[in-house]
Amino acid sequence: MKKILLIGEFNNLLENLNMCLTRHFDVQLCSESIELIKGMLKISRPDLVIVCCTEIDDINTKIFMELVRNNSNINTLVIGTKDECNKYREYLPEKRFMCLTRPVGSEVIINKCKEVLFGTDKDEGVMEKINDSKKNILIIDDSALMLRNTKSLLENKYNVSVSISGEQALKLMEKKQPDLILLDYDMPGWNGKVTFEKIREIPEYKDIPIIFLTGIADKEHITAVLHLNPAGYILKPISSEKLLSTIANVIK
Repeated sequence: MKKILLIGEFNNLLENLNMCLTRHFDVQLCSESIELIKGMLKISRPDLVIVCCTEIDDINTKIFMELVRNNSNINTLVIGTKDECNKYREYLPEKRFMCLTRPVGSEVIINKCKEVLFGTDKDEGVMEKINDSKKNILIIDDSALMLRNTKSLLENKYNVSVSISGEQALKLMEKKQPDLILLDYDMPGWNGKVTFEKIREIPEYKDIPIIFLTGIADKEHITAVLHLNPAGYILKPISSEKLLSTIANVIK
């Protein structure tokens, strides 16, 4: 499934647009904070960036400078007034920059995204058919470096989604249910145990295999992990061969 990074002020309009887009694409929401955007661009590696100017008084132009400097191959769609579109057009190459002038309906936005990402409906169908053959893996870890490295390792064989917390993971799972979950045991807020139990409380998720990732190797800690009956556990630092073989065995 094609990936979209949706940037904007969190409000009802952005949430409604997100709900419409997630029916067709893998969408990651992000605020207009330049540091967050830098991190999400590295982790999710989107096929399209959408910048929604609604209710934003002054979008940081560093967003567009970052897209040119390190992500010049990513198409960018700006949704805003005519003046806003003209203002940001100068920061991106013409062939990579598109705009839709407000007010604009969700259906028009979706069709524009399909045109940019697939070219034709036929191309979209072929791409979705190919992606459907891949298993979906969700990685839950509070380390951006861990998410980036693990995603890079797996994405040639699997459709990979990432989450920095258990709370965010449950929201992602409402949009796309994974076939397997890689879960960090040692996280702030909801740790791995709490996240595991929250997932298992939902009937449709009770059979999703979960593999724990943990950096603590003492007997008491491992016993606590195994007591939850996960599909497996892997000690950090993770061996690439060990991770790939464990995932393959669990999915089979």
